[in-house]
Parts: sequence; C-alpha cells; structure tokens
Amino acid sequence: MLRDLGIAMVEVPFPVQLVEDRLVAIAARYTTQRVKVAVLPTMLFIQIGAAVHEMEGTSQFSGQLDTAGRIEEVAALAAAGAITPRDAIDAVHAARHQPPRFGAAATIVGYAVTTVGFGMVVEPTWKALLAHLFLGLVVGMIAAISRPFPNLSPILPTLSALTVTLLATWFVADVADDGLLRVISPALIATLPGMALVIGSIELARGRIVSGASRTVYGIAQLGLLVYGVVLGERIAGQVPPQTPSTPMGAWAAYAAIVVIAVGLYVYLSAPRGSLPWLLLIIAVAMLTQDLAGLVFNSAHSGFVAAMVAIPFAFGASRLKGAPPAGVLWLAAFWSLVPGQLTFMSVSRGASGDYAGTAGVSVAAGAIVSIALGTLVGWSLVRTVRARKRRPTAESVTVH
Repeated sequence: MLRDLGIAMVEVPFPVQLVEDRLVAIAARYTTQRVKVAVLPTMLFIQIGAAVHEMEGTSQFSGQLDTAGRIEEVAALAAAGAITPRDAIDAVHAARHQPPRFGAAATIVGYAVTTVGFGMVVEPTWKALLAHLFLGLVVGMIAAISRPFPNLSPILPTLSALTVTLLATWFVADVADDGLLRVISPALIATLPGMALVIGSIELARGRIVSGASRTVYGIAQLGLLVYGVVLGERIAGQVPPQTPSTPMGAWAAYAAIVVIAVGLYVYLSAPRGSLPWLLLIIAVAMLTQDLAGLVFNSAHSGFVAAMVAIPFAFGASRLKGAPPAGVLWLAAFWSLVPGQLTFMSVSRGASGDYAGTAGVSVAAGAIVSIALGTLVGWSLVRTVRARKRRPTAESVTVH
C-alpha cells in the first residue's frame, strides 16, 4: 500500500517532502515496525523493519486534477487508518488509470479556452483573442495526438513551439503588436516547465538537493527545447515586423480572464465534479493577490505573496463542505501563476537575438524563486497549525 500510494503521489506530482511526510504518517497507522522512506522525482524507496525493502520507479506523470484529488483522498483515509490496504491499493490503481472525464475533443477545447484566458492576461486585445484560440487548438491537438505515443514526449516542446511560431508568423502576425512571444506563449502553457522549476526550487530550499536539482535541470532542458523550437521557427518564417498596436480590451479583461482560465482548466485538467466554483475561487485569490502585491513589489517578486496566501487558503478551503482536496486547489493555483511563461518569454528574447531583453532572465529567475519561497512559507504555516501532538514511529530519509 505504501508503495502504490507513494508512487501515485510522485506521479501527480507532489514535492518529495510532502510525499515522505504523508507516507510516514500512514505507516504509523498500519505497522509498529520502523519504516524508512526516501523519495525522488521518479523513484520511491521504502524499508519496513530490517527485512522488507520496496523500490518503485515511474515515467508516467498525470496532470489530471481528478486523479490528484482521488489519490489525496485515499492518502487521507490511510493516514487516519480508515481504509484497508487492499481497498487503498484498488482505489489508487483505479485513479491512476482513469481517462479524462470530458474526452479528447473536449480536452482540446478546454486547452484552447485556457490559452485564451492566459492570452487575455498577456495580450488583452480583441484582435488577439482569435489568434490565441487558434493556436491553443493547434497545440491541444498536438498534445492529444502524442499522448498515446510516450516516445514522442521528448520532442513535444520543440514540435509545439516550432508549429506555433510558424503559424503565428504566417497567419496571425498582425496581432503581435508587442512582440511575437506575447502571442505564442499562452498557447504553450502545457509544455512550459513552470511547475517543474517551482517544485524543484521548493525541494532545494528544503535541502532535497538530488530531487530539487534534477527537477530544475529537467525544467531548464524543457525550456531549452521550447526556445529552440521558437528560434527554428523564426529562422524558417522570418522575423515579424513591428505592428500597429490594436485596441486594448480594458481593465476588466484581467477579471474576465480569471473566469476563462478557471473554466478552461476545469475541462483541460479533468477537475473533479463540482469543483469549478472552488477552482474559480483559488485562481482568483492567487491572481488578484499577485496583482495587489505588484502595487508594492515588482512583477518578479509579487508571486511570493500570491503563493504564500494561496497555499494556506487552499488547505483551509479544502476543509469546507463540498470542497475538493487541497492538492487540487494548490495545483490549480500553480497553473494560474505561470512562472514558466515569464521565463520562456525572457530566455527566448535572448536566444532570438533580442539582447535588449536578456536582462529579463534575472527577473524571470526571481519570479520562480519568489513563488517557490512563497509556497514554502505557506506550507510551513499550514504544517505549524496542523502539527501532530505525537510523532510517528516511522521516519523519512532525506536524499541529499
């Protein structure tokens, strides 16, 4: 049971320290033997007593929120000793293999709607809306077609970035009044490494050097593949000439974007039934807090405040009747903060020859670190409030 639950949480993905803490708490409910747990981004090691050793690896990662929610529910039941090991294993197996709730076509449309929502934040003009919808549908179809073929995953970022750059240059370049990257980056949210970079930074800050460094290197590699696709597309299609600025949508667009992003993520990430109002709430808290913090801090550091507020809010809201598990809410909050998008835009400017914008790389790095630290502070606050009076007899093993 510990092995199945642990590897399922690794696939969601949860930070390794969260997985270790949860498995230690569960182990204390089902055995009196000493249990050691060590977690890496793709591996799980468990020792029970002196004789039983378990090791499990995975290359399958799930972005479905209903899967994350169900796994967290099972883990919570196990931590309370309220489920048998056999039932827990069966429930985890079913959750890991459940298909998206809305089907392939609806998932593609959901991705396109999410793209439009982020586009309303990055490029809030009427002319750009159809461009974001078009490009989002294209990338959504590429992702859907490649899903049954895992061997295509390594080239998906480059292929998506290349395709979007070519299409944007040839067909929707007239909306790129403030640079091509503002048009194409919302469509590439599924391949942006923001989640890996933020979780890697959290793990590094908690002393998980191996897991944090490997996740960070993976995120940088993904970023490089994306940038290469953009650069290759620009070399093939040519540079986009400066365009006349189009009519902006107005200040209300930022608030409308919250609703659009929530609806899009609800469908695209296959969120649990009845969770749409809660996704809307947590995304609104994250994005509006970031906007308010931006009045005091710069855009690179406002994410610290947003993450610090969103994490405790997610855990608190999850205790209310009808709310989804906390993991569903804070994963949605991570998606709404999109630190990878800022990184991608900054690095791509430098790689494409816009060296005047390369100073933005440090700003992007600051954004990632600020969100990671804000998340770490938020989790620390939650852990302090919910600290157990009795320490479990099991223990986790930190892999440095």
